[in-house]
Amino acid sequence: MTEVLAALSLLRQAAFVSARLDASLREHGLTADRWRALAAVEANPGSSMADLIDALVIPPTSATRAIDSLVESGAVYRSPAPDDRRRVTLQISAQGALLLREVEPIISLVYEESAVSSVRGSQG
Repeated sequence: MTEVLAALSLLRQAAFVSARLDASLREHGLTADRWRALAAVEANPGSSMADLIDALVIPPTSATRAIDSLVESGAVYRSPAPDDRRRVTLQISAQGALLLREVEPIISLVYEESAVSSVRGSQG
């Protein structure tokens, strides 16, 4: 039963962090999923949508919506893979890299809040 309660606590914490990120990133045109996608594209330039889905562990429709939004805003661009023109790769734009730098303080703050909350939750 302890494992079940621990798993429920982790899921609750993840939902809290996601909701807090969504609210905090909104003014920058991002959601938690869009930020995660943008960060993953920066960390893995040239990745495919399948790579992104695997990295983020989100449904394909969620990944597509996130990338479509990032492409529309100019933060990410799609290009044909050099070795297979049927495959599309993802690249971060200079604007997308700047956006990631702009939201770093927000991410740090939410992380710190969630770490403090997690410690408090495990003590009581």
